[in-house]
Amino acid sequence: MRATLKFLAIGVFGLVAGMLLLELGIRAYMALQPLKKEWSDRPNFYFAHELAPAAQDLPHRKVKPADTYRIAVVGDSFTFAPYMQFTDAFPHKLEAMLNLNDTALKGEVINYGVPAYSLSHEVAVVRRAVEEQADLIILQVTLNDPEMKPYRPTGIQTNLADPFGVFRPQQGPEWLFKYWKTAMFVAERLHNSRTHTLYQEYFKELFNNPRSWKKYLGALGKIEKICKRAEVPVVAVVFPLFGLPTDQNYPFWDIHTKVAEALTDHGIPYRDLLDIYSGIPLERLQVMPGVDRHPNEIAHRMAAEAIYVWLAQNKFLPEELLIKVRYKTRYGIAHQAPYKE
Repeated sequence: MRATLKFLAIGVFGLVAGMLLLELGIRAYMALQPLKKEWSDRPNFYFAHELAPAAQDLPHRKVKPADTYRIAVVGDSFTFAPYMQFTDAFPHKLEAMLNLNDTALKGEVINYGVPAYSLSHEVAVVRRAVEEQADLIILQVTLNDPEMKPYRPTGIQTNLADPFGVFRPQQGPEWLFKYWKTAMFVAERLHNSRTHTLYQEYFKELFNNPRSWKKYLGALGKIEKICKRAEVPVVAVVFPLFGLPTDQNYPFWDIHTKVAEALTDHGIPYRDLLDIYSGIPLERLQVMPGVDRHPNEIAHRMAAEAIYVWLAQNKFLPEELLIKVRYKTRYGIAHQAPYKE
């Protein structure tokens, strides 16, 4: 009996000692980590034109002005660009590139993006863009477009908890995490693993669920018919998700393929932008790294450049609006290397 108790006591002592050593090691590891000071590079305020009816863009006339080539960009928050000035969104950047020549014809790119919209909501927006005499419609595709919402959104619901967000001690027993750092360390890693899995499952389910996929295809068919009837060309640009690295392990390749096949079946030319972001660290692309996964100013500028090149190569732009002067370098006011395709 004594031998058994002694054996148990040694085992318990070893377990406690091991846990204490582990706790000391984790505390030492955490102490060596640089202090993370809170910072933000988001605007102190967001400006808007006093006559703009909404926060998307500059005001525009419903009747297209003469000598104007009007492009309508229809999409969700990836078009609208939350937490950014509207002038940094890719539609505005694209418009700037179309107005660099001394010509009577002007390019106009209108941002019709509404945060939280699904493709089913965008059908009405495409119809409006056609009524407002768009010459070309760019359908911006996000990989949550099949979401089914029984309401018409007007923006991101900031009061809702982010199911895929970073771990916060408030999500568990604070008193335990305060005194037992090992528990917090393990809980954080379990949370990260679980949210990464849930993040992938959520978006894949949108495209694998017959109900949401059928609704998506129905909306795409309606958009195709509206544009065909009005004889207005429609193209699509597909954005990747910026919640996981856009490298060789990016888990949504199959969704991109499925979207590409659907667009092709409906006769809609498209440009998938995944390749331009390949390998770039997420903190360089997210509007609020680790907090909000929408594309930032860098990602929007890159999108605008890629979209311009693709539109030009595929003859969707008038000759007068094609950029005549391009440089490969820009580190002085003169003698820059010319850009060659």
